[in-house]
Amino acid sequence: MTAPLLDVVDLHFAYHGLAAVRGVSFRVEQGEVVALLGANGAGKSTTVKTIAGALRAASGSIRFSGEEIAGAPSHSIVRAGITLVPEGRLVFPQMTVRENLQMGAYTRSSAETAAAEARAMALFPRLAERSAQPAGSLSGGEQQMLAIARGMMSGPKLMILDEPSLGLAPLRVQELFRLIATVAASGVSIVLVEQNVHQSLKIAGRAYVMEKGQIVLGGTGAELLGNDFVQRAFLGR
Repeated sequence: MTAPLLDVVDLHFAYHGLAAVRGVSFRVEQGEVVALLGANGAGKSTTVKTIAGALRAASGSIRFSGEEIAGAPSHSIVRAGITLVPEGRLVFPQMTVRENLQMGAYTRSSAETAAAEARAMALFPRLAERSAQPAGSLSGGEQQMLAIARGMMSGPKLMILDEPSLGLAPLRVQELFRLIATVAASGVSIVLVEQNVHQSLKIAGRAYVMEKGQIVLGGTGAELLGNDFVQRAFLGR
């Protein structure tokens, strides 16, 4: 049996002795979209920041492409093929769209950067139209598009998207989820951290629900869409 692309086993993390992630285990297969769902404070963002190397796990295993990466520095994890697109977009507002994209390719050669930029512009034609504009002049939806495109510049095998729909208008949310599906179809595996449960489960192959730092429920996207607990807790039904 082929090992998963990402295999997280019994992950723990604590802030100043207070447990934030407690025994989290999940996997991501090659080419799969996996959603991590839950309310604010459930431990979703802490989990993915630990995977990406922004935080250091207290214990547990994180294997990526068969290699242990728990405790590795974030720049090594980027080079291995994991990119985190953080909550809040965090584009550089005074820099142009093109300059923001190039910042995402800091681990790559000039030739690789040029090829990645051409691919990003083809995948995100709206950014190509605005390539010389300051990133701060873009709409919220366009800035989120830029943040995802910048994440693509490192050539990831796995992209982690942390609350990408936060603060977007409903029409832009639908557009965003179509874009995420397009990125996944290009061959990039995705871990999607979201509070928009309905949209997430529509595109996720599998999903996990977190509460108080633990995974309390898992299944396919379709299974969780029809789950009574999910419908009551997150869909208002």
